[in-house]
Amino acid sequence: MTHVSDLFAIRVRAGLVLVIVGIAVAVASAQTAQPAQNQITFFLSATTLTGEPVADLKPEDVVVGEDGKPGNIVRMVPVAWPVKVTVLVDNGAGTGQFLSQYRSGLKAFLAGLPSGVEVSVITLAPQPRWLIRPTADAEQLQKGVDLLVPDSAAPLMVEGLIEAAKRIEQENRKQVVHFPVIVVLSTTGAEGSSARESEVDRMARLLVTYPARVHVIMMNNGSTPGSFAGARQVHVGKSVADLTGGRYEAIAAGTHIPALLSEFAQMITEAHAFQSHQYIVTIQRPAGAVGPAGQMMAGPKRTGIRLTPTAQGLKP
Repeated sequence: MTHVSDLFAIRVRAGLVLVIVGIAVAVASAQTAQPAQNQITFFLSATTLTGEPVADLKPEDVVVGEDGKPGNIVRMVPVAWPVKVTVLVDNGAGTGQFLSQYRSGLKAFLAGLPSGVEVSVITLAPQPRWLIRPTADAEQLQKGVDLLVPDSAAPLMVEGLIEAAKRIEQENRKQVVHFPVIVVLSTTGAEGSSARESEVDRMARLLVTYPARVHVIMMNNGSTPGSFAGARQVHVGKSVADLTGGRYEAIAAGTHIPALLSEFAQMITEAHAFQSHQYIVTIQRPAGAVGPAGQMMAGPKRTGIRLTPTAQGLKP
């Protein structure tokens, strides 16, 4: 599986942003994909030097090129996709002792998200099911957390991720409308998922394609993470977090949950601010450029702005 950072590495040199494209740029929305081999599409964030979004960026404000040769901007389309958050909570056997930390942590997390961001919460035992259906209503979200209760069954964390990825595909297949974020609150207790590896692989591909960020808190509830009981969710959680550029935190005490979830909310807030004000830019490669893209340059002609290009629009 290809990591987003393998697609698009960024560095700054001599006042210009250099985009190193190792392979062809992947873009989440099918409508932005270019069949022509001589065109490349990527996302571009434009801000003032103090961080405010630039809402009136024009092609003539940007210089582009490949391997030192000038290119031309064919199309520049503003996009304002918000983040949309799905929280998966392991409420399975043995989690009753963490109920207080779960509830206080989730309430702090939800309160820390930007106003208007849509959130859903799904419990994982005895199977993935809605605790809070997608809503941006802050009061409804806070009240919904109080309904969280433990269950005696084994959680289905892997199935929860698979179902979340399928919903992301359904919502964005025809036209991308948001940047998905999945937050997983899991434990190393016995896990009941029976998903096939092919289903897990497809889930991973969907999360990269659309693209999502997955952040995981994995709490040791008495089992050893490397033991049979916790092996699969630990492996899948760590792999998916790494794959999507998310954060993975293994903890030994439930008292860490509220602080970590607050930190996750801050990360998502920063990602939303970056990702919800961007441009999709399509450039014509220089004459004679063939094969895989070389060293791409994207820099400002207009003074007082800062440009940040990315392959899929995710905050670096």
